[in-house]
Amino acid sequence: MTLSSAIVLLHSKEDTTGSLPAILDEHALDIDIRYVDDTLPDPGDDQLVIVMGSIESPYDHTLPWLSGELAWLKSLIERNHPVFGICFGSQVLARALGGETYRNHAPEIGWTPVETTDPALLPSGPWLNFHFDAFTAPPAARLLASTSMSHQAYIHRQQMGMQFHPEITPAMFDSWLAAWEQMASGRQFLADHPDIPGRLRQEIADNEVDNRNRFRQVFSAYLNRVSRAS
Repeated sequence: MTLSSAIVLLHSKEDTTGSLPAILDEHALDIDIRYVDDTLPDPGDDQLVIVMGSIESPYDHTLPWLSGELAWLKSLIERNHPVFGICFGSQVLARALGGETYRNHAPEIGWTPVETTDPALLPSGPWLNFHFDAFTAPPAARLLASTSMSHQAYIHRQQMGMQFHPEITPAMFDSWLAAWEQMASGRQFLADHPDIPGRLRQEIADNEVDNRNRFRQVFSAYLNRVSRAS
């Protein structure tokens, strides 16, 4: 399969894509931004689908768009279309593949190494985790990585999900802070953890180059897998 572009699904007009556009450009993949509350597209055979993160929970069926996104992902899985899920994207993709999602017993926040079963596809990190929810790897998928707190990554044919944020940049983190400031729960979280904004943003800046190189490795290995499967 030769890919020419990537449909990137965002869950809010305020969401950003971090280093993803630069990574796609390195592979000569055009980027096609779509939003989950619009009509979801029917991807062509040459289009990768990338499902991004969200402040929402993948089991919250009060979300008006969640059932449609799940149905869309299931239709892509049925035809073995390549799908790459990040954070919330990995969680909702896991659900579509038959895995479970749930509120974790505690937030997993910060730069964490992961135990990886396939270092050639997924290096051990450190990777930035920032999530309150978690998934169990789908039954038919191969678990690629985990921490003591949660499953971190899996692969299923041409679908791959990762709980952490390989695309994180300081500007992306700033957009998260802006979103949290608009929510009562977000403001409370920041008040309870006043060290996080400054400390974590500095760590993101300090790790940006190495993190992008790790993302480059993962994404290249995934694209090679997709191309071999055609």
